[in-house]
Amino acid sequence: MTTFHPRLLPDAGPCAEALIREARRRQRRRRLAIAAAVVVLAAGTAAVASGWSGAGSRPRVVRADKSPALPALATTLVTVSQTRLPAGSFNLATGLGKVWVTGNGVTYAVSQQTGRIAATVATPGTFADGCSSGIATGAGSVWVTHGCRGVYRIDPRSGTVTASLRVADAGDAIVVADGLVWVPTYKGVLLRIQPTTNRVLGAAIPVGYGNWAMTVGAGALWVTSYYGNSTTTRIDLATGSARVLPDSISDVETAGAGSLWTSYVNRISPATDKVIASVKIAAWQVVFWRGSVWALTLRRSLAILRIDPATDRITGRPVAVGRPIRRGQSTEPSSLAAGPTGLWMLDYSRHTLFHLALRP
Repeated sequence: MTTFHPRLLPDAGPCAEALIREARRRQRRRRLAIAAAVVVLAAGTAAVASGWSGAGSRPRVVRADKSPALPALATTLVTVSQTRLPAGSFNLATGLGKVWVTGNGVTYAVSQQTGRIAATVATPGTFADGCSSGIATGAGSVWVTHGCRGVYRIDPRSGTVTASLRVADAGDAIVVADGLVWVPTYKGVLLRIQPTTNRVLGAAIPVGYGNWAMTVGAGALWVTSYYGNSTTTRIDLATGSARVLPDSISDVETAGAGSLWTSYVNRISPATDKVIASVKIAAWQVVFWRGSVWALTLRRSLAILRIDPATDRITGRPVAVGRPIRRGQSTEPSSLAAGPTGLWMLDYSRHTLFHLALRP
């Protein structure tokens, strides 16, 4: 397995957006190359080798936020805790009363109140690189992909693995939606798992090779494959029917306010597949939470911007996350998620989990 080295970022200054775009392109190319070798070794077939795919570039799964909207500027986003995590902590999900973080061979349960590790679950085969691990909550369990081989099912109360499902070429993303567990694979297809039986249900759905972003919202599952020229596929949750979106849509990272939102904070109408507004910023990741879009960006430090869907404009000032990034210092935010107690951002390079909440 190849281990990548986090990129070195210069002092961002006014060219932050250009740096983000270029860094993201380098990141995806590097990890696509890593995963190509992993998939060939794992599959051992010419069919899979002909469809090399990517792993681990900011794997993310989000669902439409249902919390009440907030009056503009009625509250301020502040950092309430930051927790040092062991090296290799990479992806996170919220739900079932905790924040869940994948690590090297383990999955951490983090307290939503203190931000500290409350329990450590042994999950052999979970890694940050190569066959990276996705994580999701739903159907009363925590679900973690591992080693391009399968999916662990974790009981959140006992903190134990209750099932290990064999899923060949399991990818670095996973989501629970409409009572099913959805897992992309490095064969370029999406599988559905029935939680009541822990078995794959129905036919595989073509969605393209990894890495992937998966978003639940607007009555569908939206799967973006970043392999080559990225493509986004709309999946009907009831029937599994798939429709590929136009090339003009770069990706779908979150859903809210009746719209889809891309990593460049373009607002998409799910009814017409057209861009209806653009905020003109480049973000590592965006989430919809408490009636606003929150974009993680790089300025003099990692910073979160708040976008008001009523005006499609940035509101308030950027909120710095962590200390400023010095020239030559590496950083790589790998995951941003929203939960009942706030936003959670995992900085992979600095091994730190940040908890941000709204305060009057």
